[in-house]
Amino acid sequence: MKGLGKMAITKLIAFSFAYFSFVLNTEAQEFTLAGLQYNNYQRAAINDVTDGQEIAFHEFGVYLNIPTLLKNKKTSLVNGVGYAFVEANMYNLPLTSLDSYTKKLQEVYYQLVVMHQFNDKWGLTVNLRPSLASDFEQQLSSDDFLFQGAILATRTIHERLKIGAGIAQSSRFGESRVIPLVSLNYKKNKHQVNALLPVNLKYTYSLLANNKLALGVKYNSDGANFNVSDNNLNNVNKINYSRTNLGILTQYNFAKGFRAEAYGGISTNRKYNFVDIAGNTLEVDSKGASFFNIGIVYIPSKRK
Repeated sequence: MKGLGKMAITKLIAFSFAYFSFVLNTEAQEFTLAGLQYNNYQRAAINDVTDGQEIAFHEFGVYLNIPTLLKNKKTSLVNGVGYAFVEANMYNLPLTSLDSYTKKLQEVYYQLVVMHQFNDKWGLTVNLRPSLASDFEQQLSSDDFLFQGAILATRTIHERLKIGAGIAQSSRFGESRVIPLVSLNYKKNKHQVNALLPVNLKYTYSLLANNKLALGVKYNSDGANFNVSDNNLNNVNKINYSRTNLGILTQYNFAKGFRAEAYGGISTNRKYNFVDIAGNTLEVDSKGASFFNIGIVYIPSKRK
């Protein structure tokens, strides 16, 4: 692993991705029909490496969900598609003549969500999400295919509070694993708390007429698993990545159904796993750095 480690530390740490939630928007009584998003992560120094090596990356993603209400009026199906792209740069590579090393990764996914409301209290959501996650530099194979999914049962305690629990198979924390889920949706007056733990937690306070503006704080963790094929990567064929973000959130409803969002703060706990063709894994990480996220989502009006 020495050869792999030396190459990976200098050439692989720059990778990241744009990754969208594997469960529907957890906000109470809210469904996101479509959206686009841009993320910018500023340069961050790599831990335990000299020569001023740093990383920076940009992410872009877009998605569309198409809901259908079945005849029983209790079950909804959502067919969704999404695309994510990242361009990552690493600076001052000691083992190449280039001043910066750039890598592009992509994810294309299809998502099927089944939502069933048993009665006024109990509901169930099942999410199935096959995807292709790769650098797409060689012919596609089974290694480029990922399958993720989740199941979440919810109970409405009263009109202001809904809780839930479930389980997910996801690469959100890097390599694919089983994750227990706990959800919480609470709203009282201008205060709102939405959480899908351990994935995200958000608090917002509404302002202006018709609650057009909301300010708050947000925590979220994400990650992914990519298959790669690159002569510069010294037999590495898989990259797992995870990170934790904490920052200030601003939401503004600028037109009917359309909401602009801005989210910025500190990205920490960045971990990178590099797996070679023999199955050996190298674990490295980088220092925390600032980030910002901007996006637009479309939320259809509630039917009366």
